[in-house]
Amino acid sequence: MIKRRDFLRTLAAAGASTAAFAFSNPLRPRMAFAQTSSGKTLLVVFQRGGCDGVNTVIPYGDPAYYSLRPTIAVPPPNAANPAAALALSGFGAPSGLFGLHPGLSPLLRIWSDGRLAVLPATHYPNGSQSHFDGQENLESGADSATVDGWLNRHLVTLPRPAALRAVGFGDELPHALRGAQVVSAFNDIANFRLGLAADQEQALLTDLTRVYSQATNDGRAYRALVLAHGRAVVNDLAVLSGIDTATYQPANGAAYPNSSYGRQLRQIAQLIKEDVGLEVASLSTGGWDTHSNQGAGEAAGQQARRHQDFAAGIAALYTDLGTRMADVTIVTMTEFGRSSAENGSMGTDHGHAAAWFVAGGAVRGGVYGAWPGLADAQLLRGRYLDHSIDFRDVMGDVLTAHLGNSNVATVLPGHTYRPIGIV
Repeated sequence: MIKRRDFLRTLAAAGASTAAFAFSNPLRPRMAFAQTSSGKTLLVVFQRGGCDGVNTVIPYGDPAYYSLRPTIAVPPPNAANPAAALALSGFGAPSGLFGLHPGLSPLLRIWSDGRLAVLPATHYPNGSQSHFDGQENLESGADSATVDGWLNRHLVTLPRPAALRAVGFGDELPHALRGAQVVSAFNDIANFRLGLAADQEQALLTDLTRVYSQATNDGRAYRALVLAHGRAVVNDLAVLSGIDTATYQPANGAAYPNSSYGRQLRQIAQLIKEDVGLEVASLSTGGWDTHSNQGAGEAAGQQARRHQDFAAGIAALYTDLGTRMADVTIVTMTEFGRSSAENGSMGTDHGHAAAWFVAGGAVRGGVYGAWPGLADAQLLRGRYLDHSIDFRDVMGDVLTAHLGNSNVATVLPGHTYRPIGIV
């Protein structure tokens, strides 16, 4: 049940893609809107805290790796050792160089399908080592923060009507989705309800629709903003009222992890299947700031547990959607990687390049980008893994090849896009 104070807070801070919503009938069927959407979905998973990429995509073929991390290095591939790296082979992967952390084993099926792109050294020049600045920069789609986010600029530059085109999951709207286009944020769509009897809810929505459908051409910007957000809330209530998350059964034996992250992925899968026109979704998973007791490849390690949840969720979504994954692309990112050498607390400190993944039915699997190396002369400022892929080129690939948006210079300001060919 949504309480009055929560409703008012949502009204002030939430929203949705509402350009084509017929407010005169807030409970009309959703299918009419899905036909006008792109048919594609981009899901962005942000690993907040700075995930250690060197213990995510294991460079076991680089001899410097084991000298830099005598305690927390993941052993090279060994079928008899469950804590060993999982070798990446085929799809152009360099032989004998990279493996996945064993906690990421659920991703191996996607790799074997040829639908997982691994980017072990992704970042941007002069990257910030501040969590706040690093997250804002990445979600801005720039090497310095902008007021709006790259996903919101995509929505603005390529408008498409849909019942629920974009959504963020979390306590607040991710920076990537903030901007001129009003977008909704939810922790759990099951709780976005008025808690009224059906006839009372219909009456309230009808009244709210009349209020928020007033003309906004009187020049008062604050009035237009209030009305836009109000329409968004009415839209969301109408769309989500017919979606029963309690009885949803994932397909193909998919099992989502028992976490808020797993629940949100499950709900994203349901929104895709409900054909509400979902084009962009963003969610976060935390716990990646491993300054101490990070662990190596053992299942009980701090980072291993985070990897298990992270990978299990992506694998469940991939399995659940089945053939629908042909139209879905998942991009994972983190604000920075971590120091190449372990610290005195058996952890790692803030660094530079990080490991990103791109998965989906149209993804060209493989390992992308030259390996910068971990030898002293190869490290950035003598401490950090350098980057060989600019994160904006990853964004450029999914914008152009997946979402069909050629306005890259506007969505990613100040950057000259160089296609990678991931999608």
